[in-house]
Amino acid sequence: MDLRRLRYLVCVGEERSFTRAARKLNLSQPTLSQQIRDLEAELGVTLFLRSAHKVEITEVGALAIDHAIRVLASVQVLNDAVLEYKGLKHARLRIGVTQTFNALYFPSIVAAFSQDHPSIELEILELANDAIHEEVEAGSLHLGVGLPPGTTRGVVEPLYADSLMFVCAARHRLAGASPIAITQLADESVAMLTQGFRTRRLVEGFLAVNGVTPLGIIEFNTFSAILNVVEASQHVSIVPADVRQGRSTGALHFAPLVPEPPSRMVCLLRAAPGRETPAAARFADYIKSEFSAIPASP
Repeated sequence: MDLRRLRYLVCVGEERSFTRAARKLNLSQPTLSQQIRDLEAELGVTLFLRSAHKVEITEVGALAIDHAIRVLASVQVLNDAVLEYKGLKHARLRIGVTQTFNALYFPSIVAAFSQDHPSIELEILELANDAIHEEVEAGSLHLGVGLPPGTTRGVVEPLYADSLMFVCAARHRLAGASPIAITQLADESVAMLTQGFRTRRLVEGFLAVNGVTPLGIIEFNTFSAILNVVEASQHVSIVPADVRQGRSTGALHFAPLVPEPPSRMVCLLRAAPGRETPAAARFADYIKSEFSAIPASP
């Protein structure tokens, strides 16, 4: 089977348009259409339903696209491993990490790795947990760091545990209390991450289990923004204990919660056995060595 046709298949599936896909692939539309027809003839199925205004993926087309993505990812892993071994090109790693890990831990890891392996190019992407899991599984990320997925075909290695803590401004009425009863948040406006973040779901679940509905909710997409608004207002929040690092806490009051919220286990997410490149395995060793002696946060 021609791998080019698999790439064309995936691109048409992503774009839902032969015109846009042809432009992206730098092909003429008739050429792309013929290649897809040839692939359909080879497989003996209809992959796309075409009309004047739209392209719809058939059920078997969706199945074929899913497998094509995996095949192409495996081929890329093979090419990267062989070319790296032969020294024909500089290896390139694409790594997805959560915002807290990226801000607090990753700079020192990247600095150490780059010093020892200057020819390996790095692309670091700050992503939500679900996106990291999906892209590691699909092969578009070589490594990921985040909270563990429910299910995965890859390898998950725990790095460290981090607890969730209450935070408010030093002038807030709760600034002198420790610990903070979760029921007290029913009278507060709470700053949270936007929907789609795993930590947002953890916090919402913790509040719901304890029968707490905040007075109001304000949303941000970074913990840095949350801490900034908490420091400057009467909003409170529940954040990972990690965020205390590297920040002057004089204007903020952090305190444990009662009852204790669920901890977050931060994990290294790797490709399935046989799909990991030598460069990715090497970088994974640097990440693990950084946390080999780090205990769980209080």
